[in-house]
Amino acid sequence: MPLATAPFDRAATLENLGGDEELLAQIASLFVASWPESLARLHLALAAADAEALRSAAHAVKGAVANFWAARAVQATRELELAGKSGDLAQAPQLLDAAVVAVEEVVAALNAELGL
Repeated sequence: MPLATAPFDRAATLENLGGDEELLAQIASLFVASWPESLARLHLALAAADAEALRSAAHAVKGAVANFWAARAVQATRELELAGKSGDLAQAPQLLDAAVVAVEEVVAALNAELGL
């Protein structure tokens, strides 16, 4: 059984931040604190069948998780963003579920590694 990859790449994130551990802690803290509001925006957009709002909210989350080199979360939010962009929301509930799982893995890993 292959080893699962970590929810985010700490080494790549730190390298991107010039090795600044304090900055990593700051952006991680901001991301974790903003996640409930981002999640609410995603759910509201889906409930309203508002494809543009879903695209926008998914795009914002994708950008945030990309800061942490979180490949699964980036991919899951990209798929949700593309569903919103296309206007075809038939698969959006499943895509949202997958994105939430992936992002929450990142949130949990950040909390665990950085003591947030």
